[in-house]
Parts: sequence; C-alpha cells; structure tokens
Amino acid sequence: MLTRKLYLVRHAEPERTDTLLGRADVALSTGGKMQASAALRELRGEIIYSSPLRRAIETAKRIPLLVPVEILPELAEITYGKWDGKPWSEIEAKDGELARRKLQDWYAVTPPGGEEWSAFSIRVTRALEVILNGPFPAIVVVHAGVNSEIAWQMAGVERARFSQNYCQVLEYEL
Repeated sequence: MLTRKLYLVRHAEPERTDTLLGRADVALSTGGKMQASAALRELRGEIIYSSPLRRAIETAKRIPLLVPVEILPELAEITYGKWDGKPWSEIEAKDGELARRKLQDWYAVTPPGGEEWSAFSIRVTRALEVILNGPFPAIVVVHAGVNSEIAWQMAGVERARFSQNYCQVLEYEL
C-alpha cells in the first residue's frame, strides 16, 4: 500500500518580520531565500500546492523538484483587513482596546475589514479537500495561520498551541 504523506511547509523568512503580514504580499528576504534552498533541498513529493502570496510562491519555487506548483487561492493567509502589513505597536496605538481583545482570544476577534476565522476555516477546508484527493506525497507551502487550521483538521492540534517556524516542515501520514 502506498503511503499518503502530506508535508506542511511554512514559507521562509519574508522581507518584513516586524509586522502582522496577513495578506500583505511581500517577498522573501535574502536570508529567507537561502533558508528555503537549504531547508527544502531534500523534500520530495508528487505535487506542490502554494498560497498565491509571493512569500509562499518564492518558497515553493526553491524546492528542487520537477513537479507542478499548483496555486490554490483558498490557501492565502487570513486577512487582518486594516491591520495587514502593520507593526503591532501601530495597531495597539490606533486600536488599543480591539488589539487587547484580539490577544485575549485570537480566533474570536476580527480586525476592521478582516476575515472572520469561521470564514477562513471554510476556505481552508475547501483547499484541503482538493489536496486530499492526491497525488501524494503532497507538499503544501503556505502560512502559519493556514497550517494551524490544517493541523487542527488533520490531527486535532489545538490552534492556539500550534507553532511553526519559517521553513519548518511538518509531516502527516494520512
């Protein structure tokens, strides 16, 4: 029986690490490009799925495989609306009370113009349904928020406890 493996990769270090990126479409840093090339050189799969955001696509393209990179729009990171691309200090200065509530319950509080977690979860579920149809092994190059939702759905990993470093690979056997 063939093993069905799913590799969840968080994109490499982006140009801006001092902000709440969300849907801000930033490139990888020079260090992030080197990090991805080194960390992902041994990764093997039949297909690579990527978020449409630049930091994920640039990471996916550093995996040295001659397999397709399929962009799934549903794999984009959650949007924080008016907070996308802003430093947390600026968010606290402009929306102090809402920022405080967000820190107390990250998944229940939606920033102005942002995406509710329930809608985000439905969107990621649609992408996961596509991915689970194969082929395998499948490599998914996305963001911490997306991977926290997938890890919760796949293995029951509590979202609030989920942690993944830049370019870290998590492996799931289906």
